[in-house]
Amino acid sequence: MRFRALLVAVLAGLLAAPAAQAYTTFYGTVNAPSLIVLKRASGTVVRNASRGNKTFVIRDRSASHNFHLYGPGGVNRRTGVAFVGRRTWSPVLLRIGRYTIVCDRHPLTMVKHFNVS
Repeated sequence: MRFRALLVAVLAGLLAAPAAQAYTTFYGTVNAPSLIVLKRASGTVVRNASRGNKTFVIRDRSASHNFHLYGPGGVNRRTGVAFVGRRTWSPVLLRIGRYTIVCDRHPLTMVKHFNVS
């Protein structure tokens, strides 16, 4: 009888536990000759975003560029310049302010910004 009561209590606790958090996902791409962009799943370019935890899926398609995200709260994530492939960063906590995506080798021509409010 005690075992049954314990089993019921454990199962009730598991069912009451919150589900895993699903974060909004943004998709970043860097590609030759000079493309760097951050989009939503719908395909729209990210110019404004809400604060909170997000997932970033980065497709780095060029060994001569990288994708570097930085901004408020110490956000500073990047792919290597020679890296070609896919990276997922999650969670990334976005705080109110201006964020930058840039290719570190071409910071004057491959740079975009978005605001978080």
